[in-house]
Amino acid sequence: MPTPIYSLKNIHLKDDDKNILSIKKFDFHRGTCYMINGNMASGKTTFLDILSNQMKVPKGEVQYELRRISKYSTKEYSQQYAYVPQIFKAPWGTVGRYLLKTVKYYSHNDNPQKRVDDIVKKMDLKDIIDSKMRSLTPSQLRWVVLAGNIATDAKILFIDEIELHLGRSDINTLTRILYRKCNYDGVTIIATTQNKEYFTKLSSVSITLNAGRITSVRSSNQRQNQGQRPSSVKRNSGTKPKKKK
Repeated sequence: MPTPIYSLKNIHLKDDDKNILSIKKFDFHRGTCYMINGNMASGKTTFLDILSNQMKVPKGEVQYELRRISKYSTKEYSQQYAYVPQIFKAPWGTVGRYLLKTVKYYSHNDNPQKRVDDIVKKMDLKDIIDSKMRSLTPSQLRWVVLAGNIATDAKILFIDEIELHLGRSDINTLTRILYRKCNYDGVTIIATTQNKEYFTKLSSVSITLNAGRITSVRSSNQRQNQGQRPSSVKRNSGTKPKKKK
């Protein structure tokens, strides 16, 4: 069985008597796209915040590459992932400057400008590359932030509410780009959504949350059988989809 990139055990997070997130056991595997879906306040963002170590859990264990996530220094762990949040305050400066600064943060990028040039072409940003970040529309800002974090080529890419501010055409473009990042570059993608049907071509494993609990896990290569046990997904989720010829 492939070694998981993340392992969660006995995670319990409550606010007074309200259950925020409760996970008995779940593993995430490398080079797989996980789509976490659920209604508002179902625990999706909290799930990402725990995996990215932005939120500590009072009870339970989170491991990254077989080591407790709490054992990593903030600097060391921050080099492992990129995070696209729902709320992002635009910085000063131009789009080009933001993209370059974002990619440069990651020490594994030997040629940051090349990565920026590549993502500008793929996501068609040339017309706004010199625009001020604070002058962008919400849709433009979201697209630029997505572009910057995709270009980092971090091991894990977190995206909270992946469809936020995007039209169907943009979603289709994003799906194609992320599919290649996951299936060809081996990036592990963990995203949240309220519209999972938009991402059936991208998602390898679909996780449904309800009131902080996992109620369903579906793998793209398993039959849509209501009686299928979620544990079977863990056995399959470490296997990457075959590359298209």
